[in-house]
Amino acid sequence: MADRNKKELFPKREERVPYGGGKPVRTSGKKEKKGKEKKPRRVSAANKGGGKRLSPKQTLILAAAVVVLVVLFVCFRKNGVEVFVADQSMGILKDTSITDTKLKETLEAQLAESVGTAVQINETITVEKIHIGGDKKSQVCTMEYLLPQLRNAVTYKVQASVIFVDGGAVTPLATQTEAEQVLEQLKEPYLPQDETSNAEISFVETVEIQSQFVDSEEILSVEEALNVLTGTTPVTQTYTVQTGDGLAKIAAEYDMTTEELLAANEGMTVSTPIYVGQVLNVIVDEPMVSVKSVETQVLTTVEKKTYEYQQDNTKPSSYQKVIQQGKDGQKKSTIQITRINGFITEEKEVSKEVITEAVPEIIVRGTL
Repeated sequence: MADRNKKELFPKREERVPYGGGKPVRTSGKKEKKGKEKKPRRVSAANKGGGKRLSPKQTLILAAAVVVLVVLFVCFRKNGVEVFVADQSMGILKDTSITDTKLKETLEAQLAESVGTAVQINETITVEKIHIGGDKKSQVCTMEYLLPQLRNAVTYKVQASVIFVDGGAVTPLATQTEAEQVLEQLKEPYLPQDETSNAEISFVETVEIQSQFVDSEEILSVEEALNVLTGTTPVTQTYTVQTGDGLAKIAAEYDMTTEELLAANEGMTVSTPIYVGQVLNVIVDEPMVSVKSVETQVLTTVEKKTYEYQQDNTKPSSYQKVIQQGKDGQKKSTIQITRINGFITEEKEVSKEVITEAVPEIIVRGTL
């Protein structure tokens, strides 16, 4: 009896409640193995997607391909630039950022600093990206070494101030100041000596200064430019014979001999008569640049009195009497005088103002 009550006090194993309360835990009745909890197996991306793992052979091929690509990159990548002047190689730089434009600008800036004016390189400078390997390695240099080599290999033009005459370039000078000095010296001999003169000095031709790149050997000094611009060329002009002219006088006026004047007029000899109004050919030395001066003068001149005659039929022909005394007047004339290289080519009255009217003198004459 006691044994049965003892069994009832202790329930069966499967009906026992764990310590701490709660629902009964059912067990399978089998002993569970003690130890660490088993972790779930990781699934690779390839297996997760249903793919297969690379075989050892495929892995080897892939690794070999990667090695080949690396070798090709190392052996053939562009790791430098070769610099050329025209077709001549000047050296190799390791800096792949260098361009032909940048190199040309640097070189022109150095040349400009040495000559004192802007320059323009004649040759074409090119830069080609290359792989530095093999015999190319011996040509590698620095920028400090390359630039002097380039300066010796190129030719260049310098910026000059060029005097143009009627659109044609004539004399290149080093600076604008020198070119302006030449033009002032051309005008100087024809400037009026009278400080009160209002003469305007200019050139007959269209003369201007333009900036242009020229070979440095072409640049002239101020004196050389003056010699070029004052140089003369013989040209044929015409002259109209005036009262009192003779062959010798006309020839001397144009710095010719009589023989040269006759040669310029076909068929004329020393015995050929000339007449007023006749047009003759004359030879003049015309400079490349002619200076024109236009001067305005205001003159006060006498306006001569005029004479008027009246007839008196009652008086003998020997009779003459002044019935109104005449008087000279005065006028103010504005005269414009044009000279070319110092010679008067035109003189005209551009305006007139009467100061005092002239009074005509009236004379009576007999007619019997």
